[in-house]
Amino acid sequence: MAFFMWSIECSAIISEQSREKFLQAEKMIESGNDEKFSLLSKELSGYPLHFYLEYQWLVKHLDQEPKVRQFLKSNEAPLYTRKLRRKWLDYLYKNKQWKAYEGNYRSSKNKQKQCRYQWARYQLNKQDKALQATKDIWLTGRSLPKDCDELLVKFSESPLLTQKLIWQRFKLAVRARQVGLASYLQKKIVDSLVKADANKWILLLKNPALISGKEFLNTVSVGEQSKMLVYAVRRLVGRDMSAAIKVWERENQTKKVKLSQKQINKIERAIALQLAFSKSNKAYQYFSKLKQTDKVIRAWEVRSALIGGDWKLVQKSLNKLSKDEQAEGRWRYWQAKTFLETNQLEQALKIFNSLAKERSYYGFLAADYILKDYVLADSPIKVADTEIKQLLMSKGFVVINEFRAVNQEDKAQQYWWEVVRGFKRSKLLVAAKIAEQWQWHKHAIMAVAQAKHWDDIELRFPIDYVDKIKQNAQLQGVDSALIYGLIRRESMFDEEANSPVGALGLMQVMPATGKQIAKEITFPWKSKNDLLKASTNLRFGTYYYKQMIDKFSGNFALAVAAYNAGPTGVQRWIKIDRVYAADLWIETIPYKETREYVAAVLTYALIYQRRLGTGKNLMADFMRDIQAPKS
Repeated sequence: MAFFMWSIECSAIISEQSREKFLQAEKMIESGNDEKFSLLSKELSGYPLHFYLEYQWLVKHLDQEPKVRQFLKSNEAPLYTRKLRRKWLDYLYKNKQWKAYEGNYRSSKNKQKQCRYQWARYQLNKQDKALQATKDIWLTGRSLPKDCDELLVKFSESPLLTQKLIWQRFKLAVRARQVGLASYLQKKIVDSLVKADANKWILLLKNPALISGKEFLNTVSVGEQSKMLVYAVRRLVGRDMSAAIKVWERENQTKKVKLSQKQINKIERAIALQLAFSKSNKAYQYFSKLKQTDKVIRAWEVRSALIGGDWKLVQKSLNKLSKDEQAEGRWRYWQAKTFLETNQLEQALKIFNSLAKERSYYGFLAADYILKDYVLADSPIKVADTEIKQLLMSKGFVVINEFRAVNQEDKAQQYWWEVVRGFKRSKLLVAAKIAEQWQWHKHAIMAVAQAKHWDDIELRFPIDYVDKIKQNAQLQGVDSALIYGLIRRESMFDEEANSPVGALGLMQVMPATGKQIAKEITFPWKSKNDLLKASTNLRFGTYYYKQMIDKFSGNFALAVAAYNAGPTGVQRWIKIDRVYAADLWIETIPYKETREYVAAVLTYALIYQRRLGTGKNLMADFMRDIQAPKS
């Protein structure tokens, strides 16, 4: 079997005849014509994608152990070596080929794979080692995969499963809020007192408000009382803040439960954060009492002071930030505003002038204050043609290019990540420029981010799908630049982007949302795959964004927040008792992801306006004051 058996010289020119034979060979694999495939494979032994043909054939012939082993041993194409190993291990496990399974297993964090490996060892008369290793697998707060069942039966029958381990796993299940698993484990507890504690834990797991009962902890062992109190109050904070504070104030008065300083801090931290999330003026007093702080707490102490509107307290909180934190654009901006509000104009202007030189959300806000143009700081990557040619002639890029030549773009893009893994900065920048030339915008953007080169504006903010975006923006009466900003943040122009929660396409539209929009605009919806077509996705995404603009009375910042977090969350966040300046409201959005999302999209929209030459909006134009909706 030959892998990558070609020289750079002869690989530079690959005949169309070879590509035709490659496509024919794929058809032979699919149809099961092994004889014809074998002939074609020999003819293509020097072809760059020969390894991929071999991989495809082996996937359908996993019983061919010598050939599988030869492919795995060669490791010439690590991505496909890993893929084949996974498939072969599945085959070996299902066919109970335990020795081969054990010999080819590679360490994994996946519980199913861990269980399969230990079961293979168990079958090979290595029971003691397998069961000993099962202790670590067993200690999880979640149910284990079905493939663990037989191993767990043996483990449960062994002396290794102690009452201590059962209790440890029970507590992990409580922490993970797995009622079913906790209830199952509670039945395995033998000691009546421990069993009673476990029952109380399950009650709290189902309903943390039970902690409000004065007698609830009376029958709980002393060692568990403090843990239950901390757990329940922290859970209650998110459900019923007034009830949580009432329980905590009662505890502070009675001192009925002995708490460590760390436990006290956990409760007061949870209360402080939730009060800040709901924009309560009481938040600051809780933050100021905390004995233990971290980056999150220091940031939210500043925000709680901003919510309270006391600029002296804002300054006090800013002073508590570490030097590195104080140097961040976010806190320099709020320091400047604090100076402004406390009549220290010279210091404020000094910071604003410095910040306005940066291409960022806070830089643009600062520029607005001092009436300066935005600085885009465009510095294109300079790569010589010889560097590009050299990289394109390398083995990995010859393979990538060949996947492209046979119209297997998805394989090409996947292999690209494999090839550039481990590239040093200079080589990464060359790879990014190649990706840009191929219009692989996401690859280019992520590569320069990895190389920490932020100033190639054309590469980082590509202009693509121009006609479709313009058409849909005009149809909905929205600014094209905002749609570009959304796309840049949502998918980085990856038409086939698929998020972990199921959002699809350029504007990351959820299938349920897409189906509803299709009904509203009488679109012939077939399946969620419709959203992977740029024309459909842009139509639906722009339509949905316009819905958010209308829902929030033309407020761009609220519409962008709703596009990310959903309108329900934003409606909850605007239940406020006074008018908020938009910068302050955005700064105090409870979700970090949405907070950063809004800042990024608005910033990107302004960059795109300048790239497109469609307008000269300022950040201030996107920053209308936020007020509660009229009842």
